[in-house]
Amino acid sequence: MIIKRPIVTEKAILAQNKGKYAFIVDFRATKDQVKSHFQSLFGVKAIGVNMYVSKGKVKTNWKTRAPIFKPNTKKAIVTIKPDQKIDLLTLKNDK
Repeated sequence: MIIKRPIVTEKAILAQNKGKYAFIVDFRATKDQVKSHFQSLFGVKAIGVNMYVSKGKVKTNWKTRAPIFKPNTKKAIVTIKPDQKIDLLTLKNDK
């Protein structure tokens, strides 16, 4: 599965009013693959896809003082026409 889950933050929800939807995607996915998978999931044609890699961080477990390495994640911002809307809570999973 190319699109793993939607990003549900305050900033991402405000961007949905402008027709921009944010997703965590597979690290090997390309823009064309995300665009076609988005269209098959939601039935809405995407105008554009912007992607970026969020670098993982090193956190510290304060109880044991052991480092915790958070992985890198790839995120995609999918833009659709402003007059179209999708419902993120109802995905069409074909398993």
